[in-house]
Amino acid sequence: MRKIGLLFAIVIVSVSSFALAQIKGTSAQIQQVEQAQSMQQPKKSVPTIFTFLMAAIEENNYGNFVAQGNVAFKQGITKEMFTQVSAQLAPRMKKGYSPVFLGELKQQGYQVYLWKLTFLDGGDDFLARLSLKDGEVGGFLIN
Repeated sequence: MRKIGLLFAIVIVSVSSFALAQIKGTSAQIQQVEQAQSMQQPKKSVPTIFTFLMAAIEENNYGNFVAQGNVAFKQGITKEMFTQVSAQLAPRMKKGYSPVFLGELKQQGYQVYLWKLTFLDGGDDFLARLSLKDGEVGGFLIN
């Protein structure tokens, strides 16, 4: 009986050591991902494009908004659609807002950049999503 109890204790200690090593390894991987994400910043041209698009919305300037877009973007965003979005967002933007870069994704050949938009009026935050390919805007969504 003592041999079985001792064997059982050795197995538990061995399994526990293995589990502990796995947990430590996973924690290290999570820390590496978190550090990489916190240091991640977009290329210099990306915030410039983002700021330009946001200014176009605030100023209700359709021409500026579609200027850097690819053909599909220019055809997909009508002036009426743009004007509706601008009418909703511009008043809040003029009171002040703060964009915080969240990260980027690769999706369907596009580099997609994400920002959190916090408005000084205390209302709901929004998520801005800028899709770029070959230096051209392929999509810009605020929701």
